[in-house]
Amino acid sequence: MASRSKFSTANLTITDADTWYPLPSMPVGEDCEVVIKSKGTNTGAVKVAFNSVASKAAPFLLDNPGDSLSLKIRGTEQIVVSSAVAAQAVEVIAEG
Repeated sequence: MASRSKFSTANLTITDADTWYPLPSMPVGEDCEVVIKSKGTNTGAVKVAFNSVASKAAPFLLDNPGDSLSLKIRGTEQIVVSSAVAAQAVEVIAEG
């Protein structure tokens, strides 16, 4: 795999508990991944899902502050995050 010349980063705050928030729209290059990380200062788990009823019913959990996951997906706009605790945050990075 060749090195990419650019990448994008974003932070997203989950302001309200139990509310789904879409990630900011960021381009993701072909054969690249987006990494979603639970902010190190979080006090609650972060739920990550595809923006569908079925996925939101069984989300992937980032249980601890600093936990992360990577997804090979073309764009970030179909990914949503939530938490049972208000004022949690995620960091996102994607190669373009």
